[in-house]
Amino acid sequence: MVRTVFTRIESAQDTIEFQVKVSMIEIYMEKIRDLLDTSKTDLKIHEEKGKGVYMADLTEQYISDEREVFQTMK
Repeated sequence: MVRTVFTRIESAQDTIEFQVKVSMIEIYMEKIRDLLDTSKTDLKIHEEKGKGVYMADLTEQYISDEREVFQTMK
């Protein structure tokens, strides 16, 4: 899946700009924990008409290539 995302970005027109961000969570016993900042526990799910479903205060990290995704996961 990660490779597919970056393959599609590489094959896109040069006039299109992409920003890729990664966030990672763990859901265990109905508690949501931010895996990029483990001090953030018990996050809440929110929904807004224009924004959709999201988690407030969830850490997002900008990624520029496939390698960075896997490094972040480590």
